[in-house]
Amino acid sequence: MLVLGLLIPLVACATGAVGDVAAAGAALPFSTVAKGAASGILEPLQVAIRTQDEWVAFWARHTRAQVQPPPAPPVDFSREMAVGIFLGERATGGHEVEITKVERGGSVLRIHYRTRSPDPGAMVTQVRTQPYHLIKLKREDSPLVFSREGLSR
Repeated sequence: MLVLGLLIPLVACATGAVGDVAAAGAALPFSTVAKGAASGILEPLQVAIRTQDEWVAFWARHTRAQVQPPPAPPVDFSREMAVGIFLGERATGGHEVEITKVERGGSVLRIHYRTRSPDPGAMVTQVRTQPYHLIKLKREDSPLVFSREGLSR
């Protein structure tokens, strides 16, 4: 009985420690749905999509410049949501955006991302581009906070 009395507080402490770590910024898994440099989204945009209807409408807007747009990739909105970052239109190639990490921070989801621009004088394609990255992850109703990592070229 004495062992059980000591074991319960120990388990409670261990559980509390895990919960504290999760609250302090636990990384959440995600997967890329689409990433590239050609989009119908011409303005900078950070977006969270939580329903199938929103997804279909958004995908149509994103792919509107394509002659034969592909169907929207599958996302199970009963369990998942889509999140995207669009840099808007750029005058040349060589620009990128990448979502690098998603973590829970208190009552918000923090979406970490980095951007890349071509070095001055670099040879780049002379075509307008619209860099973007779309991911899917476990559905959350928490507000999102987008956090740019460092100042990348």
